[in-house]
Amino acid sequence: MKTIDEDIKNNTFKTYYLLFGEEGYLKRQYRDKLLCAMTTKGDTLNFSSYEGKHISIGELIDLAETLPFLAERRVILVENSGFFKHSSGMLEEYLPKMNPSSCMIFVESEVDKRSKLYKAAKKEGAAIEFEAQNEAVITKWILSRIGRENKKITKSVLGLFLGRTGFDMSNIDRELEKLQSHM
Repeated sequence: MKTIDEDIKNNTFKTYYLLFGEEGYLKRQYRDKLLCAMTTKGDTLNFSSYEGKHISIGELIDLAETLPFLAERRVILVENSGFFKHSSGMLEEYLPKMNPSSCMIFVESEVDKRSKLYKAAKKEGAAIEFEAQNEAVITKWILSRIGRENKKITKSVLGLFLGRTGFDMSNIDRELEKLQSHM
């Protein structure tokens, strides 16, 4: 995660990012951070989004080879493609020599860390795993969110809250929004 924060701070981006793991909330947060830093809102000429298992690799490569129009870079978002779970020969060959004015952001739930594509992403780009967070990290996150609203919560109420929500950050986020709207 620090890699992405540093890239955004320095405005120096890799040609591709792989965001994966079981914590969906953090994957979405960092996906959105990257998109916000690299694209202009409403720019449909230099931003493309794909989702699902039936994405044409040839189409992605053609798009990545197209120079951006009146922008610094072309950004291609690819979500839940399965490319990093199953072999993708064309993509494995292309990514190391990808057009430097393009950036692909892959957001995947499952990744085979033994695959050539994953190893290439780790070596040439950035492969960031978002693991489920432990109770201490979740507690700190909740307390900071509540603190920003100038509210407080006792340990017993926090324990009850986590007992009902579990440790899924997306679920906790939704429930915190509900609580804060009623406080």
